[in-house]
Amino acid sequence: MQKLRRSILVGLSLISVIAAHSGGVIAAAFPEKPIEFTVPFAAGGGSDIMARTIAAIIEQEKILPQPLVVVNRPGASGILGYMHVGQKSGDPYAITTATNSFIIQPLLGKMKLNYRDYTLVAGLALDEFVIVVPANSPYRTVRDLIDAARKAPKNVKIGGSSAPSIDSIITHLLEKATGVQFNFIAFKSGGEVMTNLLGSHIDVASANPGEALTQIQAKKARVLASASAKRLASLPDVPTLRESGIDVMVTQWRGVAAAKGLPKEAEAALVSAFKRLSDSKTWQEKYLKENNLTPLYLPPEEFRRYLETDEQKTRQI
Repeated sequence: MQKLRRSILVGLSLISVIAAHSGGVIAAAFPEKPIEFTVPFAAGGGSDIMARTIAAIIEQEKILPQPLVVVNRPGASGILGYMHVGQKSGDPYAITTATNSFIIQPLLGKMKLNYRDYTLVAGLALDEFVIVVPANSPYRTVRDLIDAARKAPKNVKIGGSSAPSIDSIITHLLEKATGVQFNFIAFKSGGEVMTNLLGSHIDVASANPGEALTQIQAKKARVLASASAKRLASLPDVPTLRESGIDVMVTQWRGVAAAKGLPKEAEAALVSAFKRLSDSKTWQEKYLKENNLTPLYLPPEEFRRYLETDEQKTRQI
């Protein structure tokens, strides 16, 4: 009997040693439950579209054994959502979409944390901007728009998602390049911007192509110009701002971040999952191509260096 007890104890000890060194052969693998995927803006905007596309692809292609659950946490130009995740130190079950506002808000002193206080998971894409008006707008070209703003300073209402934001920066750069003044009106998301544009509550909007594409295709809205370096593939007849004589070119990066201090295994699993996502044909064809985004997969360290450069550029605006 004593020999049997001794054999059991030895066996249990061996199991413990194997479990400790197996990196999860016996321990449950991450994730063991759904991951909350925060969108720091309201539904319908570019960040929301991206997050819901990511969640669908990850589930459909079984990239992770548990789903991503998208939760919109709008407010304070993205700060509420970013802080919600940033304050969950060590928790790998909370991640967030991130855009240029991730850099802008800390620089303005409005957000206590900055990108260095997060675990960077991946850079994913560059998004373009278009200057869009309702289909019945009297402005046929971007020059018509500028002339109207010059004749009546602060009378032309231009909408964007939140302020300060990349949208308000675009408005600022347009004003600086042309010497006019717009009346910038902020909304909680790109979806709200388009709703108000079609409702004639604003005269013009800066929007990501993905936010405006449905309305453009339905001929409810028209694009006057793009803020891209070259004409967009889906809008080949639309000139860039530079082609229209206005020296403004703006892009928006998109990525994913989590709180600091994640368990190494969980961090590695998230990084691997988003690399697989970026390699997915569905991601490349159904999200990037259809929404006119430029692929920009960046692993964590490259993403950090990219944000350092973006921070320096943003300081100069």
